Amino acid sequence: MLVIEHCEPDLSPWLILEYRHASLIYGRDHVIFTNVPERYHKLLARYGKVRRESVIALVSNGEMKLEEIIVLDPRAETPLTYQDLATAKYVIVGGILGDHPPRGRTHQYITSRLPHSVKSRNIGNGQYSIDGATYYIDYLWRNKDLARFKYVDGIYIETDQGYVYLPYRYPLVNSRPLIANGLEYYLKYRKMRDDIWKEITSR
Repeated sequence: MLVIEHCEPDLSPWLILEYRHASLIYGRDHVIFTNVPERYHKLLARYGKVRRESVIALVSNGEMKLEEIIVLDPRAETPLTYQDLATAKYVIVGGILGDHPPRGRTHQYITSRLPHSVKSRNIGNGQYSIDGATYYIDYLWRNKDLARFKYVDGIYIETDQGYVYLPYRYPLVNSRPLIANGLEYYLKYRKMRDDIWKEITSR
């Protein structure tokens, strides 16, 4: 299961687009959103299971066993491997919009609050988006190695006001950077694309 621990104070449009894309990549039946305020449960339930409790609480109360968990943490010293995925039940990704440079918030909000024996892994020295990290996990699981995995560091998005630079690492799929569906539109017009807006607001 992919566990996305919501770590932001709100659920911004950008975050919704990344969560939605992560669900499309990994499959909504295999995604759990944790640490989610009640006001966002209905929206995120379209894209996975939703829990009010944090991962820290779920480990503490025994619903998640520590030995079944991997935390994706850029500060971890050991890279994620296929064997890690084959032996874990939950892979935890921080639901955090990136900072440049990174501030180590995954470690601050998740890893450091779990027992020291928790297994943490990195996915290289670049900072991925939430959905990019999800794709990386899914790619590694499906291919068992990263021999053909490619990425690009930093992309430019054209808007009416000029270019927006996103200084993050993006997987390349068919030679194109993988970004959340609807994110380019949002950056250009500062609103959700109509079809996505209807999807997230429909009953």
